[in-house]
Amino acid sequence: MISALPLYPRTKSRLNQALYYLDFCWCMNFAGIFIIGLLVFMGIVVNDEDRVSIVAREVILNAFLGVSCGTLMGANIVLPFVACLFHDVNTMAGLFIHMMPPMVMYTFMWNSSAIRAAWPNVFNLTYMENIRFFSKSGLFIVPGSGLDSVVGNAIALYMLWWIPYVCFMLLIGIDLPNKTKYEGVSNYPKWDTVFHSTMRGGVCVTIGRYFRRRSTKECLKLMEENNFDLIDFFIYMAFHMIASVSAIYLIGYPCFESQSFHLVMLSFVAFLAVTRGASRYTYYTTKMYSRSLRKQFAWVFDESKQS
Repeated sequence: MISALPLYPRTKSRLNQALYYLDFCWCMNFAGIFIIGLLVFMGIVVNDEDRVSIVAREVILNAFLGVSCGTLMGANIVLPFVACLFHDVNTMAGLFIHMMPPMVMYTFMWNSSAIRAAWPNVFNLTYMENIRFFSKSGLFIVPGSGLDSVVGNAIALYMLWWIPYVCFMLLIGIDLPNKTKYEGVSNYPKWDTVFHSTMRGGVCVTIGRYFRRRSTKECLKLMEENNFDLIDFFIYMAFHMIASVSAIYLIGYPCFESQSFHLVMLSFVAFLAVTRGASRYTYYTTKMYSRSLRKQFAWVFDESKQS
């Protein structure tokens, strides 16, 4: 009899990924859940919706509208790991935090009257008809200005995350996953960050090739050791900022202006997630199992060749 064989490849012990929650997408979801919970508490439990002023409500909605329909919607398109894999909790969590905010904002934007009718003491959306996407001062603004618009509040919200995150990474975060510390002495890290994970995913090679003049061999060594420097980090964060702010303008504005475009974008990112998931399942059920079987039964093939 042939005993059951482990077909799933063994993986190395992973670093603790708790610091992934400090990433922008996770922070925006945590903040959104907290704010909705606060509004529900004030409107139903305390029964005093005036505790949160109309101005504060409008500022919050503007900020999350730009971030959700812009940055997070764009992340669904460019991030390959945003996929529909029902058996993988981490992947499904990533899908949820990227797709849910644009869907929630679609409801607030285009069904605000129904929300007000259902939750009159929680969501006071009387200001919806007066919100504007661009500031009176112009299309492009300095962070902290233009707070009368979606763009101004969204960029301000992004910077409220960007500055503390950069400070954290500069102080301790960039060295936490590093396997080599103190003049080459081996280190056994416990924590991982989204920056290091993204760099290991191939971004290090791209940055090394176009900005740092590194060879592929040098990049692979840095990826193996998680040994990235401050220049790598600032290049990464600069592109993160450019992409995030650009998405607010390029994707957020059309979603703000057109319900049809907003719906098409949601359908498109859902299609991408399903397609990526289907490709992954196809790989699991064909190539991965085929390779595992060949590896497990390699001795059988060797004996057949010798005979």
